[in-house]
Amino acid sequence: MTALPAFLDLVHNAAAAHASEVNLRIEDGRTQVVAMVRGDAILMAETGAEQAQTFLADAFSRCDGADSFTLGSARMMRMTGERAPLPDGISTALVQFLPLREGGRALVVRLSYEGDVCCGTCGG
Repeated sequence: MTALPAFLDLVHNAAAAHASEVNLRIEDGRTQVVAMVRGDAILMAETGAEQAQTFLADAFSRCDGADSFTLGSARMMRMTGERAPLPDGISTALVQFLPLREGGRALVVRLSYEGDVCCGTCGG
């Protein structure tokens, strides 16, 4: 297994594939980063579960208004480019941190593309 790429690199790769979201899953002692592209789950990276903490802390530090990261806490954050540049064509990313649990998602990043029409449910 290899090290996970930096969070921003994965966001840029997902945007290049026009993914709607990126998920970090912990399953069978592995950390998997999966992009959802037109309804298909595409494996972007995989490593040992122990690297999830570092990856999640990196993701949290890139979010607008990030304060202190607590592993396993549920938080809803936003990325607008305030702390880190967004990929071309991305207007915002909603970043949801979830409690760590085997077989579950620990991170969901929903990408909004420029020109997308908001339904209003996200507050955007």
